[in-house]
Amino acid sequence: MALLCVGCTSISTLPDTDIYLADLDRTSMTVSHVRNVTQRTGYDNQPAFTADGNALLFVSDRSGSTDVYRYDILTSLTTQITDTRESEFSPTPMTDGKSFSAIRVGLPDDTTEAYTESQQLWRYDLTGKPIAPILGTRRVGYHCWLDDGLVALFIVGDDKKGLPHRLVATDLASRQTVDLASNIGRTIKRMPDGRLSFVDKSDSTKWMFSTIAQGDAKPTPLIAAPLGSEDFCWLQDGTMICVRGNTLVQWKTGTTTFTPFATLADLVGTIVRITVNDDDTRIAFVLVKPPMPSK
Repeated sequence: MALLCVGCTSISTLPDTDIYLADLDRTSMTVSHVRNVTQRTGYDNQPAFTADGNALLFVSDRSGSTDVYRYDILTSLTTQITDTRESEFSPTPMTDGKSFSAIRVGLPDDTTEAYTESQQLWRYDLTGKPIAPILGTRRVGYHCWLDDGLVALFIVGDDKKGLPHRLVATDLASRQTVDLASNIGRTIKRMPDGRLSFVDKSDSTKWMFSTIAQGDAKPTPLIAAPLGSEDFCWLQDGTMICVRGNTLVQWKTGTTTFTPFATLADLVGTIVRITVNDDDTRIAFVLVKPPMPSK
């Protein structure tokens, strides 16, 4: 599904989450000024930095469907951007500076496969007005822009039909789509050198961070993922950041292990959905809070 938990069939199953923001010193690889920027009960997820790094776009469920919100880092002001019956996920600033892309769920109240079938990649203007579908492709769970005219898509599989999740790339000009991989994790990221990276889950006992470039016949494994970890991001120097428990860890090309650099032991929950701004000075992530004990 578009987020979050692939396999959810309605908005009612969304977890209780908060978005955290912190300062990142790339030279010393230290994290400071960690703060909760949503601080409420309910679903707040999928942060993405704007191009200038001074704001976060994210999605929030405050009315029964998810809408896009903007958090201004300098003023700590949160503003609702979209206000639609449909649900939006994965807001991503586009390079034209005038719009953002998002996964739009056309049937947010449905609890059948029709929910997933209604998921498409849309363009919105900066005021939150839906412009049009970018592609006719359906069952889109996540997306990643490789350049202005090339987008990678996570296509949600169908368990009943035995179809795994797939990774494809579509050229907007030609509308040509190329299959890249299957049995993938939810996070797909452009690397600083232009390659596409993802988690290969073909071996359920050993997930692999992998990469593929245009023209490659098959993906190239990079390193085994920490147990249960499928969210990651890249610094401009090619360092990967992901999570092991409540510890942020880093991996550099040519090495064989992840190195811890920040432990966030005071946070109760599971850290997911890590992202950094373009100059690697701020890091944002989502904390999935543990369920409340039943009475």
